[in-house]
Amino acid sequence: MSDSYLNERSAKDWKKSHKHGAGEWLAERGTSLILLPLTLWAVWSGYQLAGQGVDAALAFAKTPLNAGLIAAIFVVSGWHMFMGLKVIVDDYIGKDGTRGFLNLLNLLFCLAVTGAALYALFLLVRS
Repeated sequence: MSDSYLNERSAKDWKKSHKHGAGEWLAERGTSLILLPLTLWAVWSGYQLAGQGVDAALAFAKTPLNAGLIAAIFVVSGWHMFMGLKVIVDDYIGKDGTRGFLNLLNLLFCLAVTGAALYALFLLVRS
């Protein structure tokens, strides 16, 4: 690309603000930071429950604090997954219509996976 091409591009070809992606970038890093201690807690909990049987695991998941942390993992992971897939679509799909459609499918998929996981947790805790 030559410098003259860059100078000939209209203002509408450029992002409206050089800070446009800053919020998305911070949200991605934020979910990563939230998932770090949640994942460490989940690994530690799994290690503690190893070999104790299904009843111990069910009792663990039915404890309100543990159920809340499990739900937090589901929600934050779903949000993190949505943002990560959105970045991939935005970076590699050139057509606006196709990009919008794929981002909609991405949103619906992430909502469905997160919703199914939360519903399964709800059924587990309720039983």
